Amino acid sequence: MLSFVDTMPRYRIRIIDKYVTVTDRNYVRFRLGDTRIIDTLGDNRRQLDRITDLMRRIVEQQKFFVDTVTLAAAASPEGVYAFNDRLSKGRAEALKQYLVRRFGRRIAPLLTVRWLAEDWQELTERIREDRNIGNPKTILELIAAEKNPDRREHLIRQRFPKDFAYIRLTIYPQLRAVNFRYSLRRKGMVKDTIHTTELNTAYARGVELLQKRKYAEALYILNEYNDRNTVVAHLSMGHDERALELLDAMPKDAVNEYLKAIACSRLGRKDEGREHFLEACRLDPRMEYRANLDPEITELLKR
Repeated sequence: MLSFVDTMPRYRIRIIDKYVTVTDRNYVRFRLGDTRIIDTLGDNRRQLDRITDLMRRIVEQQKFFVDTVTLAAAASPEGVYAFNDRLSKGRAEALKQYLVRRFGRRIAPLLTVRWLAEDWQELTERIREDRNIGNPKTILELIAAEKNPDRREHLIRQRFPKDFAYIRLTIYPQLRAVNFRYSLRRKGMVKDTIHTTELNTAYARGVELLQKRKYAEALYILNEYNDRNTVVAHLSMGHDERALELLDAMPKDAVNEYLKAIACSRLGRKDEGREHFLEACRLDPRMEYRANLDPEITELLKR
């Protein structure tokens, strides 16, 4: 069976973009109504280290120019919208100053501050996905219909007290986030996009495993390709019906007809298998001499 393995290398098209964006979401806690960054508050030390570690790696790498780093802070709908707007802005500015202190003034020109008073869009998505909320459809309809954010939250609290308590406790903290967007530009690249051909190393690994008779591991890699090597892996594991399905979708040639004959023989479809074997021999007379190597074909030729 392994003699049918196709060892020709596969290649894939790799798209290289001139402009690359890296996004990151973090949760820096603040005291109620406060904009000061306190690294000992909650999980802040780990969150701040995570922010600065990623920023350092991006700023110090040599493959890209860093055009801008957009820092956007958001708050939950808890409280008055106007106050939350000022609060989000103040927290974003505070984080910018924190990063300038950590990295020096060279980082300041790269940092652009944005803020979102109340992240209703994120809240909407989380309500839609959360199965613990009893009235998600009605709440989402209310959010869409009511344009005043303060009245919107008041109505949810009033009409759905149980759901609101859950949302306030579980979802609101996830809305108090800081999102980073790094806009990068690849050095030395003129065109916006380049298409290049590279060896498909994953496929090559699958073929190597197949040749080593590690069929399950090989099939794990080769399964998505649905080609001759996928068929050989299936046949080697006794997946004869699946192998035949794949072969039926492939162009007719001597090898594919021969493999169909093997699959049909195993499935007890001898007449059909014999036809495939004869067709394989017609397409390539050498297949006739191979018949003695495969017991499935020998079985087909018995009268």
